[in-house]
Amino acid sequence: MRVLARTIAIATALMSAAGMAAAAEIRVLSVGAVQNAVRNLAGAFETESGHRIVLSVNSPAVAMQKIKAGEVHDAVIISEPAMDQLDADGVVNPESRVPLASTGLGVAVREGAPLPNLSTAESFKKALLAAKSIVYGDPTLPNQSGEKAEKILRQAGILDALKPKLKIVPGQAASQEMVAKGEVEMGLYNVSEIPEGKGLKLAAPVPAPLQVATMYEAALMSDGSVPEAARAFIQFLAKPDARAKWIAAKLEPAGR
Repeated sequence: MRVLARTIAIATALMSAAGMAAAAEIRVLSVGAVQNAVRNLAGAFETESGHRIVLSVNSPAVAMQKIKAGEVHDAVIISEPAMDQLDADGVVNPESRVPLASTGLGVAVREGAPLPNLSTAESFKKALLAAKSIVYGDPTLPNQSGEKAEKILRQAGILDALKPKLKIVPGQAASQEMVAKGEVEMGLYNVSEIPEGKGLKLAAPVPAPLQVATMYEAALMSDGSVPEAARAFIQFLAKPDARAKWIAAKLEPAGR
């Protein structure tokens, strides 16, 4: 009986050790626009798989700088145009690219302030022209909300008229604080990056005729050390069961 118990104990210990050996630490580099959904899904993936996600969240510009500097990660989550660049440079595995979700631009106002009518292209233009001040990020930085904001204002034909009251603030946290304090009337950000309950309110997304959406993709880094585990995480992010998490984070899941 003791021999049987000892055999079972050894087998259990070996299985446990094998499971620990199989567990991987997956280094993931992600942009901030998708971080809320990715964090939630990473926790669920860790529980289900036993792997550990080490998530590094950065602005698109900083993420690209880290990659160019040779910082090693197993997977990257970034906008489609930026992923095209990484693909062309051989930084990611092309066949591993998976579209995850998209977000458009939204108008943020101070919590408690009257909400402007943004339901149509015309009402959007009238609301922004009537605003005392508007803030967004640096439009010269590629693949960021400031670039998208300026493109929308140019397409709407109101960029030149708005220039005297536009404020360009590269730091998103700093610019959102300005809106929350009432120092600026409106802010233009990715819908997924407008935090509710921090003095801000999403007035509405930019209406469809003027909207510019950004698709975010995940892919394996070419120099990653745990490709199979990282691939499993990417597949987990893209599976149908993950849709609710993306929607809850104000992102539109990719059609799948």
